[in-house]
Amino acid sequence: MLESDNMDVRKPALGSLVIAVVSKVMPFGAYCKLPEYNNLDVYLPIKEVSSGWIKNIHEFIHEGQTIVCKVVFFDENRQTIDISLKKVTPTEVRQKMNEYNLEKRLIGLFQRALKVSKLSTKKEEIEASIIAEFGSYTNFIRNASADSEQFRAFKLPKKLKTEMLKLLESSHKEKTYKVSYTLTLSSNDTSKGVDELRKLFAGIEEFGVSVKYISAPKYALLATGESYLDAEKKIHKAAEFIKEQKSYSVFELEKDKQKKDKMDILNTL
Repeated sequence: MLESDNMDVRKPALGSLVIAVVSKVMPFGAYCKLPEYNNLDVYLPIKEVSSGWIKNIHEFIHEGQTIVCKVVFFDENRQTIDISLKKVTPTEVRQKMNEYNLEKRLIGLFQRALKVSKLSTKKEEIEASIIAEFGSYTNFIRNASADSEQFRAFKLPKKLKTEMLKLLESSHKEKTYKVSYTLTLSSNDTSKGVDELRKLFAGIEEFGVSVKYISAPKYALLATGESYLDAEKKIHKAAEFIKEQKSYSVFELEKDKQKKDKMDILNTL
């Protein structure tokens, strides 16, 4: 959860995952701040940085770095908190970072709604009430998109509620999955020219696959579908079609690196 600067400092629960920004690296540990908890100061001991022996802590962390850690110790007397980097799994890192990035995006969406609704002057008051009621913006937006009973009963200015729902709807798009392959295609028969390739690629397009020229003999095959599997099937059908022609001496098909799609808020919630 990302908390606004005006709120009281809250503490993360023991064992919870937190986003930590390294503020100062020392020989035996590092001081960090937790942006989700009003930049609360915490300490990362060197023994909690890595499971192996550490000769130079700077080889593992550096100032300004954002890391995912786990809260492992509270000192009630000194009011200090220790976190651990080594106790976090790669899966937990991905999950926490996704949650954190989603929360940041939703805060931006909410602030846009405030501005459009001309309620920016009440920002602090409204933010405090949202966190008190829903615990996080993610939970707040989830309830808003579902038009839940809790959201309907929540005392929020009507024009702000309306604008939130409008922005949510405008951010939604039908999810499509794209795949791209590089096709290497050449023939020993020099009589096969541009017209032959045009006919071949016209046949490919019937499978829902588009072709883009890269540089002979390489071409990009592109397909979209309701799932990656659906898009992949289209590519493979096109490949089989080319093979059936039995007139090309070189036929190679290589999958391109997948590009990350822009987050769709409603599909993410």
